[in-house]
Amino acid sequence: MARLSRKELEAALAGLRSRGAIKAFGARVDRDPALRRALVELARARGLAPDPDAPGKRLVRLLLDRSEAARRRGNPVRVDEAFTCAWCGRAVPPGGARVRDHCPWCLRGLHVDRVPGDRAAGCGGVLEPVGFELRGGEVIVRWRCLACGHRWRGRAHPDDRVPPSLDPADLPGPAERAEPARPTADPLEERARTLPLRVLEVVRRHRLWRPGQPVVVAVSGGLDSRALLELLHRTRGAHGGRLVVATLDHGLRPEAVEETARVAREAAALGLPCRVRRLDVAPGPNLQARARAARRAALLALARAEGDDAVVATGHHEDDQAETVLYRLLRGSGATGLRGMALRDPPWVRPLLFEPRAVIAAWARREGLRWVEDPSNPGSLRGRMRPILDELDALHGGARRALARSARLLARDDALLDELAAAEHRRLDRDGGVDLAGLRALHPALQLRVLRRLVAAAPPGVRADQLERFLTWEPREGGRLPLPGGWALVVVGGVLRAGPAG
Repeated sequence: MARLSRKELEAALAGLRSRGAIKAFGARVDRDPALRRALVELARARGLAPDPDAPGKRLVRLLLDRSEAARRRGNPVRVDEAFTCAWCGRAVPPGGARVRDHCPWCLRGLHVDRVPGDRAAGCGGVLEPVGFELRGGEVIVRWRCLACGHRWRGRAHPDDRVPPSLDPADLPGPAERAEPARPTADPLEERARTLPLRVLEVVRRHRLWRPGQPVVVAVSGGLDSRALLELLHRTRGAHGGRLVVATLDHGLRPEAVEETARVAREAAALGLPCRVRRLDVAPGPNLQARARAARRAALLALARAEGDDAVVATGHHEDDQAETVLYRLLRGSGATGLRGMALRDPPWVRPLLFEPRAVIAAWARREGLRWVEDPSNPGSLRGRMRPILDELDALHGGARRALARSARLLARDDALLDELAAAEHRRLDRDGGVDLAGLRALHPALQLRVLRRLVAAAPPGVRADQLERFLTWEPREGGRLPLPGGWALVVVGGVLRAGPAG
């Protein structure tokens, strides 16, 4: 790189007006030893004491006298006081703990900051939001000054009305001068207000689907699924899923015909296709289990009809997760059962799984949604468990959230154990059986998981407590351990096999 003269070097330094420019010039110094020497000489000529080995940015800041000045803020908007937005005309109240430097409704502000080494000198123009980002659970706003073109980014305030679509085009314009709503201090209402952003973050962070992928939204017309449909529709521009509504009539209640018709009308009002199916589940024993199996099969068929990569989104939430964990705990389930429902279990996805039902209900009321309650819910097994969870919440606050958190923790442990068991099963595999001596050498937890893989083809009904009998069984050649469904574990030539007894 050609050596700069003293005059050229001073002119280059004088042109560094922003932090980004200083950083870029500092990186250039780090790559060019001749430029570094020139800066050190210039600093000494000015009576400064530079460190020749310091990073280039530090040398530049020393010459610009920014090392301390950059910590002093000269923003005229430093007093938290009410003001009238120059763009949308709303009366903006004080911001409370944070100094308010932009309107929380239209997110516009004035380019008035003068921060050495950070932003250009303020010109008084309007700062226009041009984009949003989600980073670490926070919304980052990107602004551009309409007068001078200066760009910068910063965190949104907690009460900023960031559009759920994350599209600046959805912000209010100068003609929208409605009086602002009173800020609320209710934590439930505040959490409900930001629900769309959290749902969108879950879809993106956990890659529940990619833009353009078909998303079959299972909607019964109840609160949870109705809210899910509205949330996914409002944020569709950001998550990019191709939404298709699916609603099912199990044939068990006359009212279900009107309920599915209402869902179809709501889908049409949103401009979304709707698939209506009647299942005709016959009354009788195990009705809930049979209805659930029929519902899953119908939704899977609808998803396949939309494409091989289609996913099915359901409205399961944190309270559902707590009920699932408690139910399986009462049945004596292990880690695999207590891990509850997965956020992503292809093709099933559950975008609301981290949200309490109270928050979803508060958001639905806030948005004026209408829904119907299934009269069979209170009499169902889960319906009868809800008062128990209420009592647990009264006994120990946050019991539902704690149960859901336990499910998440157990899911991680279960996934690790499953990976280890799969590796051991492959290592011990002997033409469909497993090496008995090698199996016995494993930790009991891994023995049971390998056994579970060994009997995967057995008829349904093999429970964990029946497999546990293997841990105390003393097998010998030709020994046989009976299992349900006419199967048995058999030792042949030092290999443990599972198959029909006979």
